Amino acid sequence: MWRQVLKLSASPRVLLRSVLALDDSPHAIALGTSIGIFVGLTPSVGVQTILIVALVVLSRRMCYFNATAAMLSTYISNPLTMAPLYYFWYRLGTWFVPGNATVDQFEAVLDFEGLAGWWQATCTLAMKVGVPMVIGSMLVAPLGAMVAYPLTRYLVRWFRRTNSDDSAGHGTSGTA
Repeated sequence: MWRQVLKLSASPRVLLRSVLALDDSPHAIALGTSIGIFVGLTPSVGVQTILIVALVVLSRRMCYFNATAAMLSTYISNPLTMAPLYYFWYRLGTWFVPGNATVDQFEAVLDFEGLAGWWQATCTLAMKVGVPMVIGSMLVAPLGAMVAYPLTRYLVRWFRRTNSDDSAGHGTSGTA
């Protein structure tokens, strides 16, 4: 399972193709992707799956979205993108609230091993740079979600049209 997760998070093309190939309405896939991008663009690495499952359970009577698309879309923040995203959110947030952490201090906070190390790094990060980072992410996450919905909806329709054209053109030739 972890090998598949790492493969998805390391290859944006595979991730995008996995989302576009889901068997659901374009709206449900686009909404799921939008929700996943929103969650993925918040400093919630480590609890993103729990957040998506909670959103699925809490919102299922109000609106339906594709939970798989939401889960896959949270991979926008992964071990490769986490530090740059967190630093960007922090710097953006310092435009609104004070903060003075350096890049070296920021990288040191994100250097951990194991669950205990993750918890310690998360607590330290929350104490040193949490407020500016959360403010920065709350400015970026809605924008990412708003761009993701129409773009994903368009891409799902395009993907289905392209694949249906390919399969229609590759049928058996008429022989008498």
